[in-house]
Amino acid sequence: MKLRDSPIYHEKQSFWLCAKHSLNNVLQQELYSHADLERIAKYLHELHPEQTGWLKFNSHKNFLGFGDYDVNVITSALQEHGYDLLWHDNRSDIEEADLSNSVGLIVHIQPDWFFRRGHWFAIKHFNQVLTTPVVPVTYVGQPRAARSSERGSHEYDAKSFEPGFWNLDSRLVHPEHIGDRDGLNEFLRQLSKRNRVHVLLIVPLNAPSTASLSS
Repeated sequence: MKLRDSPIYHEKQSFWLCAKHSLNNVLQQELYSHADLERIAKYLHELHPEQTGWLKFNSHKNFLGFGDYDVNVITSALQEHGYDLLWHDNRSDIEEADLSNSVGLIVHIQPDWFFRRGHWFAIKHFNQVLTTPVVPVTYVGQPRAARSSERGSHEYDAKSFEPGFWNLDSRLVHPEHIGDRDGLNEFLRQLSKRNRVHVLLIVPLNAPSTASLSS
C-alpha cells in the first residue's frame, strides 16, 4: 500500500472501496478493513429497518458487497476511533473553513446522473518537508519494456516538497502535492466548477466547530 522509501501512506483503488481508502489515507495507516465497513453498514441497516424500503436492500452500501459506502458508514467508522466528521457549508467559500482542529479532509464527488457512482478521496496536510519517489505513469497495454527500468521496478527518482496539503485520491498513481492553504482553496474551487462537491473535515471527537461548518 505504500511505495518503498515514501513517507506517505497511500492506498490505491480496489473495487468500489474508495471510502475505506479515504479513511486509511487521511489517518495514514491501515486502520479500517473491508470487513469493518461491511460490519458497520450491516449494523446501520439493522438499526433502522424502516428506512430500507420495500426491496429491503441495505442503502448504506452496494448490495453485492463491493463497497460504495455512504457517509453514515464513514461517520460511524470515524467515531469508533475517536474522530468526528463536519460538513463544510457550501454556501460559504472554502477559505472560510477553520482547519485548525482538522486532521484532514475527505471530499465527496457527487454523481451527476443516476448510473454514475460517487467517489470519496482524502486530502491531508503534512507539516514537514517530504521527499517522495517520482513514479512514472503506466497504462494498460504499455509494452513491458517501457514499464521496466534498468534500476529495477521499485527504484525511482525522488523529489522534495515543502510542507503543505497533499491529494491522496486512491485513483492517483501516487499522492500529488497541492501546496499551501491558498493552493488548497484554489484546488477545491476548480474541482467544484466541474463537479458537485462536498468537503468533510475530520476532527477529534468534541472538537469545536465554526460558523462556516454545518454538521
